[in-house]
Amino acid sequence: MKKTNNHSLHRMMILSVVYFLSAFMLLSVTVYAWFIITNENNTQLISHISDVEAEYEFYVYQNRLHDGSNEITLENNVCLTTGEDLCYKLIPNPTSAHLMDGSAAPGERYSFAIKILALGNSVSYLNLSMSGVTSSGYDLYQNRIQNAFYYQVTKIVYVQDDVETEDKKNISPTQYSYGYFDEDSSHHYPLVKNVPLFINQELGSSLIIFFDFYFDPTIFGSDINQIPYTNSNIFMNQIFTVQDIFMLISSELT
Repeated sequence: MKKTNNHSLHRMMILSVVYFLSAFMLLSVTVYAWFIITNENNTQLISHISDVEAEYEFYVYQNRLHDGSNEITLENNVCLTTGEDLCYKLIPNPTSAHLMDGSAAPGERYSFAIKILALGNSVSYLNLSMSGVTSSGYDLYQNRIQNAFYYQVTKIVYVQDDVETEDKKNISPTQYSYGYFDEDSSHHYPLVKNVPLFINQELGSSLIIFFDFYFDPTIFGSDINQIPYTNSNIFMNQIFTVQDIFMLISSELT
């Protein structure tokens, strides 16, 4: 954003920036793979660059069948014990611990949630995007495994008095995104944009963004002559990495 004058600069003060690193590692076992989110450089989850106006929590849905969350809610659905299934596990520091372990195959889905607690009552908006999406271990450019992964914002809700609202992702000015990752490692993939941090400007409300990654079983890649393969084996032994999830909270619509 261009700095036009001191007034707009004041209004557009950036409140917080969040980075966390995740590695999606696919290690072949027949048609299966290991899907691991792990640390690479000990970067902190939250890196503040100005006044702290919000707190953040990151959750990974625990599901041994890897078919994602069917009950998209966080209240009364947080894991309470180690090894518990079908619940959202709080990850205090997703850059220094494994977030998810287990076999992954085409057709499987992985669910996540980010909860933002607003500490003030000023008007502010959330933007959330991903970057640094890369693949390695492929033979041809068009056969990068990232092409087979689909990302989707599934729900946006507010929480007041421990009760979640209905889905608010279609309420203006909120914008949300979905689609496939492409071959461009410099591409930024928006998840949500211009999501108000408050509902009815009530102090203490919180916001939850739910999103999924889906390993599409209908995408197979192609050979050197651009003839499509008939299965997903071309993606075996590849590494899929989502390096950054970038969170921006500002006092203006972007």
